[in-house]
Formats: sequence, structure tokens, C-alpha cells
Amino acid sequence: MRYSRCKCGKCEYYDSGMPPQPCQGCKECGTTFAGGPDGHKPLEPHEWEPRFDSRSGKPARPVCKRCHEADRDWVKPDGQ
Repeated sequence: MRYSRCKCGKCEYYDSGMPPQPCQGCKECGTTFAGGPDGHKPLEPHEWEPRFDSRSGKPARPVCKRCHEADRDWVKPDGQ
């Protein structure tokens, strides 16, 4: 298991093989997770992929193509 953290040290990441994606990191300091002080890079924006409910066909919460995080700021369209 590997341990990584952001540049400011407020966010930590543990992984067992898959390295963190360039869109994962600390929003406060704006850096990715790294195992050492020279490995930090600026955060890249998420690549949101639209999702749809399989039963109703209506839009659902988008998910990032790279890290599979759900969009927490997504607002359900009116009328649903």
C-alpha cells in the first residue's frame, strides 16, 4: 500500500496499485497527490461524462471519466 498526500498536507490518499488520477487532489492548495515533495502537479479539471437512469432514461448525476467521482454540484433538471 502506498501513501500519498497533497502539497499542503491536508488531504491524504492510500492506494494499492492504481496511482491517483490528475483530477484527484486537494482543492485548497490545488495540487495532486504525490509520494514526495517534487511530485506535486497542478490539479486538472474533471472530465464529466453524462449518465442516464436505466429505468426512466432521464439524466442522472454525471461521473468523471478518469477517477469515477460523482459530480456533487450537479442539479437535477426541472420536472424530474
